Amino acid sequence: MTDHLPHSPADALRAAADYLRRHGWHPGPGLYDPHHGCTHTGCRVVRSGMYPASIYGAIRAALHGQPRWFTITDPTTAETYTAAVDHLTRHLRTHTIVDLHAAILPWERAPGRTRQQVMTLLLSAADTAPATPTPAARLAPVIPLDARRPSSRPRRIA
Repeated sequence: MTDHLPHSPADALRAAADYLRRHGWHPGPGLYDPHHGCTHTGCRVVRSGMYPASIYGAIRAALHGQPRWFTITDPTTAETYTAAVDHLTRHLRTHTIVDLHAAILPWERAPGRTRQQVMTLLLSAADTAPATPTPAARLAPVIPLDARRPSSRPRRIA
């Protein structure tokens, strides 16, 4: 990750709110879905590549510096993304009436939801999120397999 990108869940949630403020909010599932006023060839959004995003898309865009539809492969970025989403889910369950394990999508797609409400949620969750960088996940050590070939004789079990 570069220095200007978020390094903590709190920073990622604040940057996601800022992304939505600058580029718009789109609660639909697709990052590149048509948006209001799009003319494709002359559209500022299409030319810049900075599309309106959902909550998940805004967090990804914040962590990468641009919208990404692809899987996050950097371990540190993946941990920060997961920590931000987990914290936002807990925040929603604690501060709203949503009582679901995957609370973000139903809350975001509720009829009448506005971009301002989404940005307010992200900022209020950022105020209670960890402000320290999330450590990268450590993979389990590789256990070398014995290079010897197994015996062709059956083992005797007593």
